[in-house]
Amino acid sequence: MKKQIPIFVALLATLFSFLTASAQGEWKWANCWSGTGGNPTDYYNSIVKTSFDEEGNIYVFGQMAGQLTFNGSPFMFISNPQVYGSTNRSSLLAKFDTLGNMLWYKVVKSSESVECYPFWMEVKDDKVFISGNLSLDDVDNYTTVGEVWLYYFDTLITGQQVHAIPAEQRTPPYKSGRYTYFATFDLNGNLLDNHFVASFSRKIYTGGLRAEYGLCQAALNYSPFHIDRDGNTFVYAKLSYEGLESDPYTLIVDGNTNKKYDIYLPGNVEPYGRSLFNVMMYKFSPDWELLYAKPMVHHTEGVATSWELSYDSVNTHYVLYIQGMSFDEDDNMYISGYLSLELCGDNGGDLHQYPIHIYWDSTNYSTIQDITSSNLMGYIVKYNINGEVQWSNQIFTRGNDYVSARASFAGCCMSDGNIFVLGQGSYKDEGNGLVYFDEESNPLQRYQQSTTNQTFFVRYNAQTGSYLNQGVVPAINALTGLSPTVLNNRVFSCANILPNRKIYQWDKEGEFIQAIDFNVSGSTKNSSVLANNQGNLLYSVNTTASISFANGVSAYCPAGQSSAVFALYHDPEFATPYVGVSTYGAHSSNLKIWPNPANDILYVENDDNSIDYITIMDINGKILMRETVENYRTLINVSRLPAGTYLLESVGKDFISVEKIIKSNY
Repeated sequence: MKKQIPIFVALLATLFSFLTASAQGEWKWANCWSGTGGNPTDYYNSIVKTSFDEEGNIYVFGQMAGQLTFNGSPFMFISNPQVYGSTNRSSLLAKFDTLGNMLWYKVVKSSESVECYPFWMEVKDDKVFISGNLSLDDVDNYTTVGEVWLYYFDTLITGQQVHAIPAEQRTPPYKSGRYTYFATFDLNGNLLDNHFVASFSRKIYTGGLRAEYGLCQAALNYSPFHIDRDGNTFVYAKLSYEGLESDPYTLIVDGNTNKKYDIYLPGNVEPYGRSLFNVMMYKFSPDWELLYAKPMVHHTEGVATSWELSYDSVNTHYVLYIQGMSFDEDDNMYISGYLSLELCGDNGGDLHQYPIHIYWDSTNYSTIQDITSSNLMGYIVKYNINGEVQWSNQIFTRGNDYVSARASFAGCCMSDGNIFVLGQGSYKDEGNGLVYFDEESNPLQRYQQSTTNQTFFVRYNAQTGSYLNQGVVPAINALTGLSPTVLNNRVFSCANILPNRKIYQWDKEGEFIQAIDFNVSGSTKNSSVLANNQGNLLYSVNTTASISFANGVSAYCPAGQSSAVFALYHDPEFATPYVGVSTYGAHSSNLKIWPNPANDILYVENDDNSIDYITIMDINGKILMRETVENYRTLINVSRLPAGTYLLESVGKDFISVEKIIKSNY
């Protein structure tokens, strides 16, 4: 185990890292689209997801509404008088090169009177996958095409070019109703495939009717999906359901009655029970057969009381929020988010029985120990390709009341056998409140003992789910972004610190490296960063005002409108693994390593301090060798390592040093 470093040394090293941290790259360009639709703070014009392909091209998926402009000029099709239904929300998919030039775009719209919401995007295997909610409706007031039902994935949307559905063909899925669409494009924007999924509530209304929705309900939003190596589609969608548990919740795929699936869910046993909330997990085959559908929360213990809410057979009085999805090379999926309990704290009393257990399956559960986490309980759950829970973990809080300490999780990112989760915590009661990971000996670090919002990332072992370390934003009142991005031993995230915004960078051990600054004069929502191995970092945000980046790059957004902004920052250092000095100790300037490159024997010596142990890792931080030294000098046999570049970490009483070494075969 690493020896305890004197606190004054750690503080000096931390101070040194803050004084010397500065961005070495520069902003290259910024793009934005803006529109007149909706209240600005409703963000009708916004970004949902961004991605890079292997060549560094950028894909942006979001929504647009109103008379659209792109970088201040009318959007390509807006000036056409034949444009159909441009005032309501639509899904926008666009591709850009590394210079910010738009290569192509696609618009997914429905008829004039209804809206189309985007949900998620994934770029994989030379394909682009998107999903969203789409409604089809009657159109009585458009004389050019008459009364039609419409949907389209077109580039140029005009009244003459929409997909009109004749009356004799108005059979499912081409009928009035709501659907979740799933579409596949090649990297040139050609539509390859699309499917529609409709769902019917289990509540039966007068006349035997059931309400029809999409698989992912637009009002609940944020429904990530993943396409695995076999072409199966996994969807995680927040679901609100009501009606008797003896009646099924029903899915129909592509209007095909051979793909009609009845799903029975626990819940109300009386006809006037309240709506229940969960996240549903779906798996569809490449032919869109439903392979499974089940709720994330298996059951609960201690939530509400049966005598108070007798019409609910399982006491599911909670709201589950999904905030992030990531997956590894074996298609295991990591789902992060938070859960809030109703009937607690400032929501009108507390009827729960502590400790509360939230079961993800019959054995794995998260715990709400006391009222502090009743409103927000952050979770991370790992599933295999069969939807089976591998492990679960959470962020813990402890305190006297619901304001003592609060914390929640946002998005997650998988990298090099670790899962990184972004979160936010605060202490309202500094004496009694505590936020911690796994056990109380791992408390959330505080910046200058701040009791206000603290943005952090936490790293877990992807195999076991155990806590490894954390990193915190070095600022007071830092509001978290969407999710972290991890690349080359660098963890990136953004935080809103009014009136400024920053992108923060740590190494994976939690050492703060640098911050990138920019200014926003209005409100923002869902800020996110994305990095690739070409040294590019893409920042995206939904905003109501212009944004000023450094070196003359700005996004000029019209006042009084919502805008979607994305900007590229390039730093060549991002393309190589970060090797830094941990803030837990000081670097030893007298450490000597020779020969370097080495063929078989590597000598390590330190004149100042005894070396406790030496670790050799690959450039991604995977440990390959570890040897105890307890001396000022040692020799390491590296003959069995393949030729290449490695990291050598030397740890002593008052220092940690990481150096690059080269293994040669000559």
